[in-house]
Amino acid sequence: MDVVVLRARQIGPWLLHPYVTLASRIALGGIFIFAGIAKLPYINTLIWEINQYHILPHGLATAYGYVLPPLEIALGILLVVGLFLRISASVSGLVVLSFAIAKITALARGLDIGICGCFGPAVPLLAVQSLVIDFVLLALAFQILFHRGEFLALGRWLSRKAEHGEGS
Repeated sequence: MDVVVLRARQIGPWLLHPYVTLASRIALGGIFIFAGIAKLPYINTLIWEINQYHILPHGLATAYGYVLPPLEIALGILLVVGLFLRISASVSGLVVLSFAIAKITALARGLDIGICGCFGPAVPLLAVQSLVIDFVLLALAFQILFHRGEFLALGRWLSRKAEHGEGS
């Protein structure tokens, strides 16, 4: 038990390092941007793939399919530039969690979801492979969410600019 506590104390500061958060933002944001752009021209295919999970009613699956790629692109941009980090990391985590839940329930129900449409036709992945990626993305979102620093974040710079502008 003492070894676990010691390891946690050694890893904790490293996870909170500003460069780790910056790398998390770039990785998560970059993946979201890529995924959104890759799916954007294939909305109908995406909607068909969402319907294959048999979780959402057709109308809601259609709405989700239309909203998802632009949402991923917007969240990715916000994460990379460092605007609204808590909100964008939270929403990103919820989006990734929705992906993971869909895949887990599909696997548990024995649905034959071979290829995941996560990255459109650009990167065909098996559902199990994409589930591993989902857990990594979820960890990145949590790291961004719980880290208090905003190293090289545009939001922090804009806040400082507004503070100095008000005082002049």
